[in-house]
This record gives sequence, structure tokens and C-alpha cells, in this order.
Amino acid sequence: MKDNLAFEAFPDIKRLQETIDKRLGFHEECSGSKRNRVNVSEAGRKAANKILNCFDAENLPRLLREARQLSAGSGMVSDAAVPAVYERTVIREALYAMKGLEFVDAGEQAYGPTVSIPFSYRDPSAADRSNTRVYEGQEIQRSGVIQSAEETYPIPQKLSFSVSDEMRHLTSASHINWDTMRENALNASRIVSEDTDHLILNEMLHSSDEYAAVAVAGEDLEPQADGVKSTFVLAKFPVVRPRKAYDIQGNQVGVTTNPISVIYNAVALSEYNGSGLQTPGTYYRLDYNQGEIQLVDELGDLQIPADGTSYTISYSYSPNVYAFDTDVGSLDVDEHWDQFLYRYGLRKAALEDDRRYTPDFGLMSGTAMSHVEQAKKFSANFKVPGTDLSLDGDLGRIKDVPNYKTAGPGLWYGDQRILIGQKGITRYRMLKPWVMNGIENQRGPNGRYTGQKEAYGDQFIAVHTPTPLKGAFTSLVLYSSSGRVAR
Repeated sequence: MKDNLAFEAFPDIKRLQETIDKRLGFHEECSGSKRNRVNVSEAGRKAANKILNCFDAENLPRLLREARQLSAGSGMVSDAAVPAVYERTVIREALYAMKGLEFVDAGEQAYGPTVSIPFSYRDPSAADRSNTRVYEGQEIQRSGVIQSAEETYPIPQKLSFSVSDEMRHLTSASHINWDTMRENALNASRIVSEDTDHLILNEMLHSSDEYAAVAVAGEDLEPQADGVKSTFVLAKFPVVRPRKAYDIQGNQVGVTTNPISVIYNAVALSEYNGSGLQTPGTYYRLDYNQGEIQLVDELGDLQIPADGTSYTISYSYSPNVYAFDTDVGSLDVDEHWDQFLYRYGLRKAALEDDRRYTPDFGLMSGTAMSHVEQAKKFSANFKVPGTDLSLDGDLGRIKDVPNYKTAGPGLWYGDQRILIGQKGITRYRMLKPWVMNGIENQRGPNGRYTGQKEAYGDQFIAVHTPTPLKGAFTSLVLYSSSGRVAR
């Protein structure tokens, strides 16, 4: 794929981007480029270039104007706007740094109050392989390929910053201070890419758990309470996270799917959100992967449920998973983790044989990888075809499925979940590329100027997995049978 269509039509823009890359340290000739740039897969680069085309189409006049003004190698940063080529660089670096982009169907789409996601899937009740043999005069069966669409809603991503007049004068009184610009570009691209990466990776795990979810009504937790214990285990796990949809004004649209209801002492409790701003009271905190629940106050401090007090929970759990017990028992450690590889292979087979998908990636944390790598089959003497370690820090292949490391706090995988799936099932759409607004004077609490300037940028995206395609994912959950007890 061409790096960018605008580059082919307007070489001045390409030269401008190359100049900016050199000064920001993103060019091969720069000594810091290897440290600052990530290894970008071909799939990730192609997906990123699709989205960059969207930005260039919307900002072509600005880019052409800046090419004339800045291509000579110097320029001025005004207090009215951020150069479009800077915004473009932030977008590109954010996209290149995203691990999840290579696992999704990525592209751009027009911004609107709702987003229509078209897709197609195979009707399992329609003609199968044996139905293709049709003799003369007989009816020809339809293939059963269904074309459909689902609606989702834009996700706003907004980020602001402030800068003092003293700093602004240093960077705008003469030629551009490229060191400052470089740090800004790195920080902005990191924050945007981390947030988007979380949305994509969490969406795939969420969709896997939602597939064929089973509801549990009014499970009684009171028998585990004795006035001492604070952590209780649910009968089924992992628990499916509730899904809510919001419009662009932040209002919930429709009903919550897979809702959770916790009733303690005849009072419905809300989930603890960790903000520290919730009103004083009792809340529940749930470990969705392990199926463990605690009661806490508004500050997150544990509360001890009283013995004999009614305590129930209604929730949904995922059967689309295998729970692997990490307790070694009488086996050697390497033999125990060989059993994990066996279970991994069975989950892969479920996707291939039962659902007719082609699993081509696995995701897990670095800690989970370290556990799995203890398997005997990874050693030189016991290595089997289709199972190996990789040189780039990822796990390599299990049953010929390449595995990749998830990274960053806040991911729902934690160190307990391993996702297996097919690429291109989850959709990622860029609706409005990242743009910085004009810099404005900042005011203090009394309305007086502070001598600081502030600005913000925003972009709008959509991340969605079509409901009939959620069976393209499955997972394993790591747990300890000796540790997963009421305590």
C-alpha cells in the first residue's frame, strides 16, 4: 500500500513530513529513532495508512499551506493553532504504537450520531458441503451467506494541555524548539494510542465472554459469610461485564446487556468505580476474571458482611472459556504447563471445527507468558512442530497460533486471561481524526488571567464486534483452586 495518497499527488507534503520526522527524531537518520519508534507490523502499517488518508483528505489545504511555509526548514509556532503536520505526526505515531490495530478490521468512516457497521456471516443452518452435490433438475441450495449491519455509537477521545507564557515565548519567539515539540509528540501519541489500544483489546475479550453467555439469578452468598470473611467466590466464572451504549451526549441508549444486581440486606448496591467521589455508603467490587466479590465503602476500604444478613447476586457467566488450574499438584512444573498447551489446542479446535473460524492470534500478559513458557515442549529436546518461542519477546506459536503480549495497566486480561481469535472480526473506524483546537488564555478561580495558555484536541472513533461474529473468539482463564476460596 502507498504510504499516503496525498503524498503521491503532492510531493511537497511528503517532503514536509520527512523534514518534521527528522527534527522530531522519528527518521532513520536520527540517533534516537530506534529508541522512540516501535516495530510496526505490515498489517498495522496498512491499517494506519488507511486512517491517515482520512486525516489528509480533511486537512489538505492546511498541509499544503504549511508545506510552502515550513519546507525551507524553519518556521514559527503561533498562539492560534497547532500545525496540521504536527497533528498528523501525533496520529501516525499513535497508530504505529497500537498493538491491537493489526488484529482488527480498521478503516475510516464518516462521522455521525450513529455508525453503521456492515458485515456478513455464514448461516450454519443453510447448505453445507454435502448439499453442493445437486443432480440434473434438482433445486440448487443457497449458500447461506447473510449480509447485515449493526449500529454503534461514536466514542469521543479528548485531551487538553496548558503551557505558561514563559514556556510559550521560549518556543515561539524564534525558530521552532524541536526538542519541546518532540517531547509533546511522544507524550500525546502515547496517551492516545494507549487509550485506543485498551478499547480494542478489551472489546475483543468482552465479545468473547458475551458469546453464549448464561444468566445466573439470585445466587446466595450469605452461606459464605461468617462475620470474618470479606472475599466471596461465585459459583461460575469468569463473569461477563455488563455492556452499555451511550450517545454523543453521554446518555445511555437501550438496555444494559448482561446486567449485574447485588442485593445486600435488601438494598441494591452499585459498583465501586475507584473515583473516591461516590457518596458515602456500601458498594461492591468484582473481579470479573476470577468471579470474586467484595463489599467496600466509597473509599475502597473493605467491609465485612455480617453473618446471617441476606446477600445475593445475579449475573451472567461465560461458558466460552476453559478454566485452567495453576496449582501444580503432584506434577512437575513443566509437565503441568504442558497440560495448558493441550487445553489451548482444544480451544483452538473449537473455533476451527465447531465454528469454522481460523484462529490466527493469541493474546496474554507478559506474566502469563512467563508461566506458559515453563512447558516442557518449549525446551530444545522436547520441542514439537507448531510450538516455539519467538525472539521478539512474544511467546511464539502454540498449535501454530502466534501469540502476542498485552501491555499496559487497566487491561481486562490482567495476568489471568488468554484470548484466542481470528483477525479482522472486530471493527475499528476512525470517524474524525485527531485535531488540536486553538490555544486560549487560561483563567483562575476568580476569573482573572493566569498567564497560561490552554488547548485541547479531540477525535472520534468506533469500536464494535458484530454480534453473530463473536464466536470467532474464545479464551482460557488461569486460576488457583486452593486460592479461589472465601476468605
